[in-house]
Amino acid sequence: METAQAHKMNRQQDIRQSDGWGKYLETLGWKIRKTSSGILIDIRPTFLGNFVKIQRPRKITEQDLEEIEKICRKEKCAYIKIELDYDQDESIFDSAGYKKTFSPNAVPSSIFIDLTKSEDDLWASLSRSARYSIKRAIREGYKVDNIRNPGLENLRESYDVFVKTAKFKHFYLPPFSQYSDRVRIYGDKSYLSVVRNAGGEIQSSKFCLGHKNMVLFVTGGSTHQARENKSGYLLMWEAIKFFKMEGYEYFDLEGRADERFSSFTKDWKGFTDFKEKFGGICVDFPIPRIKYLSKVYKVMSKIIRTDL
Repeated sequence: METAQAHKMNRQQDIRQSDGWGKYLETLGWKIRKTSSGILIDIRPTFLGNFVKIQRPRKITEQDLEEIEKICRKEKCAYIKIELDYDQDESIFDSAGYKKTFSPNAVPSSIFIDLTKSEDDLWASLSRSARYSIKRAIREGYKVDNIRNPGLENLRESYDVFVKTAKFKHFYLPPFSQYSDRVRIYGDKSYLSVVRNAGGEIQSSKFCLGHKNMVLFVTGGSTHQARENKSGYLLMWEAIKFFKMEGYEYFDLEGRADERFSSFTKDWKGFTDFKEKFGGICVDFPIPRIKYLSKVYKVMSKIIRTDL
């Protein structure tokens, strides 16, 4: 598997820095502010104070940090947490009083599929077991539909699968309204990929959002039957081909196990093994940074040791 260090990626902007993502967060009660260079500052008002997250901005400068802090102090924020992009110069955070925190909001590591490769090269990048599983799923009659800007009926069908998977895997799933809001905001840049058996019964589904040259995997789910067959491999392969045809350059599979955050990613080994079979680029993002603007939270952080 390739690494980000060995592969110069031309990612234009993370989806979490898109205006669409800001509009989506506003539906959840977040306040969105923007710096003069376009960096989105997500502010969550709570009875404990205003919290800030800034996720994956492209190459923050010292001037950006100064402006971010000025905005956050004006908004009376308790702290500033920044999730860095993979090629960020980290030295500027040390001199600005930021510390490392091992409590991430976004996934600390991911796998990117390089969609600029030819279909033949993408196929050759798959593991031997992945290629076998895809061929077997085709022989057994599984079919994949990739749906752009899905309607509520399609979205509800997939969401029901997400719910069952969340209960089985014990993870939090946002309410259906948040998915319908995302589709409303992203429109033709929102996607469902669905695989069905020969009888038309849904097996697995993936929900994704696109922005500029990258498409992001948001949520996926599988039925009990799908966990016993190979349809999930066909679903991923057909999604890769579809997003390549849509003109995207990278497919962010959103999340892989990371030893630096062992407690946060302790249950991720299974789907990490699955994703790695598709031959993508392994990306380890820098450890997030935090700066406390509130003296109370600064003292509390030393007690509970969130910044190590």
